[in-house]
Amino acid sequence: MTTTLQPLLQNQRDTNLDILRGIAMAGVLFVFCAGDIGIAETYTNSLMDDAIKWFKWIMVEERMYSMLILVFGIGFSVQFQKAKQKGESLVPVFLRRLVGLLLIGFIHAVFISSRDILFFYGIAGFALLPARNFSNRQLLIYILVALLIWLNLPALLHAFGIPPVRLGSWVPPNDYASYLEFNWQFFKGYHQFYGIYFDMLLSFLLGFYIGKSNLLRKIESNRKLLFKILVISFILTAGLAVFQYGWLENGGYEIITKNIKANALKKLVGMSLRLVWKIAELSFVLFYASSLIAVNSSKVGQRLFKPLAAFGQMALSNYLIQSVLLVPYALWFDKYNNMPPFKGTILFIVVFVFQLAFSYWWLKNFRFGPFEWLLRSFTYWKWQPMKKKEFKQHN
Repeated sequence: MTTTLQPLLQNQRDTNLDILRGIAMAGVLFVFCAGDIGIAETYTNSLMDDAIKWFKWIMVEERMYSMLILVFGIGFSVQFQKAKQKGESLVPVFLRRLVGLLLIGFIHAVFISSRDILFFYGIAGFALLPARNFSNRQLLIYILVALLIWLNLPALLHAFGIPPVRLGSWVPPNDYASYLEFNWQFFKGYHQFYGIYFDMLLSFLLGFYIGKSNLLRKIESNRKLLFKILVISFILTAGLAVFQYGWLENGGYEIITKNIKANALKKLVGMSLRLVWKIAELSFVLFYASSLIAVNSSKVGQRLFKPLAAFGQMALSNYLIQSVLLVPYALWFDKYNNMPPFKGTILFIVVFVFQLAFSYWWLKNFRFGPFEWLLRSFTYWKWQPMKKKEFKQHN
């Protein structure tokens, strides 16, 4: 079964989306190298280690995953608009894409790296399909419903008798046989953190709304609007960061809750703080995105960001290649539970620079990254021309 829908041509791509995807992927790599590999319990952080740890936690940790998911939602709106123009249904194509993500994600999570997010993408992505024909108003209602479920999820799970999931260790062992067993147990446990699905769905839907309402296009074309968003998001980000990390995490939460006796009020406070956390996360993303778009609007910025755009265009391949490179390295050299943040940052720089250069070179010769080609061929149910020369001759 084939379809006339095809992947976007190079001249149809929005470079800003590739740049946003690229910086988000860089953040994901940084979090893995400087945090997720882990350090020994007996290790004492140096001043530099602590500085990197705090920078990662405040500026990077959840922000970059949210940006990746938002871009996924925007990409869905682009696919939907393209299918609508051609008068075709997006459902078969999008379903195959989700199935492809589930297959790749399962293999990645169990056999390569427990840090997989692709399987979550595939599951949460199914909830995007009902939104494809929504009006903007209906879409906002859907977002509000998803937000309310996410805010109340701990109470809902408790009401249905679903106990909280507890994983023993978040850092795997350093021999492959034990590593595989760890990955399988981690995979089964981690995917019972149902809040992650609703968190992803929220970002998916927000991204879809941004694409559907042409908000991104308006920001790109209107310098005054871009500047306003940049200033507002900076003020909001700075204020909420001080509130979260300067006060709330340093005794503020206890001050708020110590005199609250009523359970209903405690739940309301908990929901409010979760909402503030989500707003802070999105304000960071908005600030980063508007800053990158502003820089990319200049000729100097466009030249500077070319490798980053290529890196982002190959996000799936680079994400998997990172695991293929780093997991054997960590296992072979006994680095799990033995990678201080400063050394992890050096590892991040080495891998990131290599992937920037590799992506830039690869896309000079090929239309897609290797795993993008595989997923797109499965998605569109047709082998895609890979080399640029072959594609030009074919067309």
